[in-house]
Amino acid sequence: MELLTAFLVGVGTGVFITWFPGMLNMQAVATAVRVGRKRAYLFSAGMALVIGGQTILAVLFADVLTGTPFILPAIKSWAVPLFLILALVFVRKGHRARKARKAEVERPYKGGPFWRGIMMSMMNVLNIPFIFALAGFLISVGYLSRSFFSRLAFVPGTTLGALLVFLLYVRLSGWISRNLALFTRNINFFIGGLFAVLALVQAVRIY
Repeated sequence: MELLTAFLVGVGTGVFITWFPGMLNMQAVATAVRVGRKRAYLFSAGMALVIGGQTILAVLFADVLTGTPFILPAIKSWAVPLFLILALVFVRKGHRARKARKAEVERPYKGGPFWRGIMMSMMNVLNIPFIFALAGFLISVGYLSRSFFSRLAFVPGTTLGALLVFLLYVRLSGWISRNLALFTRNINFFIGGLFAVLALVQAVRIY
């Protein structure tokens, strides 16, 4: 029963950290609109797999993170320049996509969607301290046991929860595209803006 509870809590956690529009689920929508749902499902699986790996680092190696105090601050400090670089990358992609639309030229989709999903999710390094803090809260209020096997069951639950949300966004990509056409046409600018805001927030928290 304890393992099932940990798994279900993990599912809830995965849903919670990916539910609201952000760079990952919006990129899943963009992939579905551009190259179809099948590839977007693979893209989503890659992103969810990385979230599972990040959960392993945050939960199973929590003692290492707390025992080595420089790791979490290092992750947070490196996130600022990384997010700024990614903001510029996506703004540049937005300008290139806009020029391609005006020229009526479709830019080819390069690389496998699964691996693109992995790379995209790996950019969101702040998931590790966020899941670490969230898991600590769940343990403190008794929803998640400190035992190794409970924390182990928490990992696939979080992965599944994130995957379900990504798949939901992909499933609704047609509706989002029809009803939020202006948004989807400028999705690269939106994601770039999110990265810029994340960099600003993180810089304020650090400095």
